[in-house]
Amino acid sequence: MSDPYFQQLFADRIGGNQYGKSTAIYKFEKIKRAKRKALAEYPDRQLLDFGIGENDSMADESVRRVMAQEINKPENRGYADNGVDQFKEAVARFMQREYGVDLDPATEVNHCIGSKTALSILPAAFINPGDIPLMAVPGYP
Repeated sequence: MSDPYFQQLFADRIGGNQYGKSTAIYKFEKIKRAKRKALAEYPDRQLLDFGIGENDSMADESVRRVMAQEINKPENRGYADNGVDQFKEAVARFMQREYGVDLDPATEVNHCIGSKTALSILPAAFINPGDIPLMAVPGYP
């Protein structure tokens, strides 16, 4: 069976016409397999899992109390699609102080809710005019 037409359109930077043909295991699946193996081999040891969505206990009562108060404030009702101004300004100050990098908080700072989210949208920052990107349905696999 021949490749679909769009297979030849993938940018060389992501593998060209070989993109998506790899049989390599997805990195997050590798991590899950390693976790299962470690738990099976060392059942008497506590595993500290810092993975995505792997919380193992309730947030502290003090955190839950503050969140309950904050959720009822009208100013917290909206969705900050590009982060709140105070956060963006703090990021710009941090980058200047720590790395000597000047950033405009309004146009050069964005937030994300996790590294997987950031990595999934990062390619869009490098797509050139005329490139034909193919992206999965937004969301986690």
